[in-house]
Amino acid sequence: KDLASQGKLYRLHYAKEAMKNLVKHYLFEAKWCHQNYVPTVDEYMAVALVTSACPILSTISFVGMGDIVTKESFEWLFSNPRSVRASSAVNRLMNDIMSHK
Repeated sequence: KDLASQGKLYRLHYAKEAMKNLVKHYLFEAKWCHQNYVPTVDEYMAVALVTSACPILSTISFVGMGDIVTKESFEWLFSNPRSVRASSAVNRLMNDIMSHK
C-alpha cells in the first residue's frame, strides 16, 4: 500500500521475479536429488548461486531502501553483477562446507 502511494509499486515486480527465479532453481536441486543426479561443478554453481538466496535477499533489501534505490538499481541487480555472484559463491560454499561437516 505504501509503495503504491509513493509510485514505487514496480519494486514488487522485481521481488516477485526474484522469488520465481529462486523457486525455479530450488526445483533444479529437487530434481537432481530425486533422480540421484550428481551435477558437474559448473551446473551446480549456476544453480547454487541463486539458491544461496543472496540475489533475492538483495532484491528484497532494495525494495525497502527508500528513494536511494531507483529502477536502474533493480536493473543493475538483475544483470547479475559480479559483486552479487561473488557474495553468493562465498555464502553457498560456506554453507556447503558447514552442512558437510
